[in-house]
Amino acid sequence: MSEPGVFRRVVVPVTLLGLTALGILNTYGDATNVEKLAGDTACGGTPCPLQMTEFSRSPFSHEYVFQVGKGGKRVSVECKRGAIFFGDYACTAK
Repeated sequence: MSEPGVFRRVVVPVTLLGLTALGILNTYGDATNVEKLAGDTACGGTPCPLQMTEFSRSPFSHEYVFQVGKGGKRVSVECKRGAIFFGDYACTAK
């Protein structure tokens, strides 16, 4: 039989540490594939000349700003995971 305080003393802190680690990984982990996906989204799915001018990353999303094409049209793209900390990234142009 388990102690009543085991959940509060063990399970909750371990869960919170795990979620913190996932948030740090989302913010500071390798985002090469996410940047490529964001660039493809900014170009509308077809190859085009683009240059990233700004980016910000948080545990919940990545945001990129690109200058697209020869005219230098400015496109903002937001990429989020399917679930807050899990799943593949999906990007949408804003």
